[in-house]
Amino acid sequence: MNLGERVRVTCDARGCKARALHPARGWSEVRGLDFCRRHTARRAARFICPPEHRHAEVGTCYAIHKCRCDDCTEGARVREERRKRLHLYGRFDSGLVDAAPVREHVQMLQASGLGWKRIAELTGVGNTAIASLIYGRKGSNRDPRKGEVLKRVSREKAEKILALQPSFDHLRDGALVPAVGLHRRMQALVCMGYSLKVLGAKLGIDPGDMSSLMRRETVRKSTHLAVVALFDELWDVPAPTSTRRERESATKARKFAEQRRWLPPLAWDDPDTDVEPPAGEELGEDFVDEAVVVLAVNGERPRMTPAERREVVRMLHRERWGDPRIAEHAGMTARTVHRIRVELGLPGIDRDEQVAS
Repeated sequence: MNLGERVRVTCDARGCKARALHPARGWSEVRGLDFCRRHTARRAARFICPPEHRHAEVGTCYAIHKCRCDDCTEGARVREERRKRLHLYGRFDSGLVDAAPVREHVQMLQASGLGWKRIAELTGVGNTAIASLIYGRKGSNRDPRKGEVLKRVSREKAEKILALQPSFDHLRDGALVPAVGLHRRMQALVCMGYSLKVLGAKLGIDPGDMSSLMRRETVRKSTHLAVVALFDELWDVPAPTSTRRERESATKARKFAEQRRWLPPLAWDDPDTDVEPPAGEELGEDFVDEAVVVLAVNGERPRMTPAERREVVRMLHRERWGDPRIAEHAGMTARTVHRIRVELGLPGIDRDEQVAS
């Protein structure tokens, strides 16, 4: 319409018969429609959005908040036209992906010790989105879709969730972790001569609780970190033996560890992930663990099976060691070494041929 012309117009609101010469004071024109002063004021009052709404930027304001201001209406029209065009060309992307792999990843993270609220915090995805993904849709009891398993999830949320990988650093201090690493570190320190009572005192744990701690399958992350710090401090420091009481305690601790065939610190590359050496009693007397043999040859005195004892005697005899020295080095009696040597058919070594200790 040419605004310079004076023409008579009629209000396009339903049921309104107002007429005026255009342009008229208080009238408005929206997308080719004319509205009288009364309906212009009514539309303005009805379609004014809160200031925090993102007009015309996203469809939430138009679809959910029912905003019908000019910006939101025009934005919805543009988005709908674009959607139809992409559908026509076969290039439409809803932004949603299959939720099954994402749900499996969340369950894997839960199995590693992360709670679903912790996962939401680390990924930046809302609590409701994570809970709905695991437990189904939320809603009132009258909602027929309540508990429905999500089939699709937005690509942005899926990428954030899948990017999160299990990590010990992600766990809270109170989270439960496997106690395998803690047990191995404590056992290794006992091999060094530190009794469980002494270790408990250093950790601030009551001595009466140390035995139960060594039997638990899981421990708190804070306890695990305390044991790791103590192990890093003492793994290469033998137990003190300056007094008689300290010497007795260290001797009892080493014998206690030897009886249970616990391994010293150098037996582990990573106490948390290394494969546990199988017990000889479970695999028979003929089982030979090469790691145990190497430790015994190096003077660590681990608990050995008969086959491992024979292998140690054979290796040290090859180095021209006499029976007394082998017995002292490997933690056996000289009579046992002599019996094993005779059983293996190894000749005795003269004193002149023996390598000096």
